[in-house]
Amino acid sequence: MQYSVRAAALATGVSGDRLRTWERRYGVPAPARSSSGRRLYDDGDLAVIRRMAALVDSGLSAVSAAAAVQDEAAPSTPAKPLERPASVPKVNALVDRAAAFDEESLFALLELAASSDGIETALEQLALPALVEAGRRWELGGMTVSGEHMLTEVIRSWLAAHYHTTETPPDSAPRVLVACPEDERHDLGALALALLLRKLGIRVAYLGADVPTSALVDAARTSAFDALCLSVTSIASLPVARLVLRALLAADVNTRLYVGGHALLVTSGGTTDPLPGIRLPGSVSDAARIVVTQLRGTPPGGAGVHHHGRSGR
Repeated sequence: MQYSVRAAALATGVSGDRLRTWERRYGVPAPARSSSGRRLYDDGDLAVIRRMAALVDSGLSAVSAAAAVQDEAAPSTPAKPLERPASVPKVNALVDRAAAFDEESLFALLELAASSDGIETALEQLALPALVEAGRRWELGGMTVSGEHMLTEVIRSWLAAHYHTTETPPDSAPRVLVACPEDERHDLGALALALLLRKLGIRVAYLGADVPTSALVDAARTSAFDALCLSVTSIASLPVARLVLRALLAADVNTRLYVGGHALLVTSGGTTDPLPGIRLPGSVSDAARIVVTQLRGTPPGGAGVHHHGRSGR
């Protein structure tokens, strides 16, 4: 039998939000997906959820419980440990402000970094590492979910402010569509890429999170975009991203396809069913430069679809 998120939550006593968080952070559980990308849990998934919930209730941290559950299911493939960014004063100061719900100071610190070091450096060395550090503290019980959400939303507002105040490139510039696939709600990486592309003289159409596959295909078909950049943060969103990219290929759109994001960094390079498109590196700055470099020699609207296999990271 298969269950929706709501049904799985009712059956296990674990909220839908927590199920999504566990899946995004640890890959536990790993439900199947419908043709439209919706989660479909089976009885085995419910057993995994109950086991993990029991371990957490017994006092284990979520990351340790997930590792234990994965070890029980497949001892040869232990969970990947959570990355820890370099402990630098500015990163810690930013996360401390979020933990204290000091929204004004948060924004001020980000603006100070952007004005003194440039937006690219502020992104790579402050904003994005702060999100990783906030996640690490949450795992250790030193950060509330509310504090982590505040940090995320302030960074989103900061990026959006710079995006909308950056001068729009001329009509002759290459045009790029940036979006997250359906059911992918974590769009900070996509927004950061959109901002840096605009700063580098690319005309960007930013669609944000959770964009239906049909809408992406329609946009690529009806407008002369030179490239589409798809951002995938959650491992659970990879199957949907694959559907999107294949749908775009099937539609024979005259658009170069790029895919990047955290989910591609933590998955094995040995998959037998790779994502179509050009894979972008983990650094959002490097990703932006690759897209710009490859598009500069291509006339707008005439990029074609190139390199449908995986490229190196």
